[in-house]
Amino acid sequence: MNLKLETRNLKLETLLIGVGNPDRGDDGAGVEVVRRLSGRLPAHARAIELGGDATRLLPLFQSARRVVIIDAMRSGEPAGTIRRFDAREAALPARAFCGSSTHTIDVAAAVELGRSLNALPAQIEVIGIEGARFEYEATRSAAVDAAIDRTVAALGDELISSPSPGN
Repeated sequence: MNLKLETRNLKLETLLIGVGNPDRGDDGAGVEVVRRLSGRLPAHARAIELGGDATRLLPLFQSARRVVIIDAMRSGEPAGTIRRFDAREAALPARAFCGSSTHTIDVAAAVELGRSLNALPAQIEVIGIEGARFEYEATRSAAVDAAIDRTVAALGDELISSPSPGN
């Protein structure tokens, strides 16, 4: 996806970023969440997919007042566990996001780089969905599919019920 096209309308209210590789089973959880939400978002929100190197997050941090990143994680919790982090308040648990994907730099490291450059948006949250299958051509686990459903429902309700800026 062309990131310049997506960031052209600077300072959206909310930008959802699904990170991961759908060809690696549970690693595609974040991408699947934004795919399901993209057609039902209010005008003040957008959703994009981001595979590969998470350093591509850095220019996106300045495109919205609130950024929500959804990614698979591997922290030792049961598959399908959902954790939500306020990345403005504290560093992400780095070990939870490393090793679960093929990202050259993972989400936690990209957020910390953004923090060190004083380039984080006003609000930045990371939703981690605990995965179990990260092999190429693996199917998503049933627990992660259920977590995707719960995440889509929660984010959809939250974004649809929140007023757009200026209202």
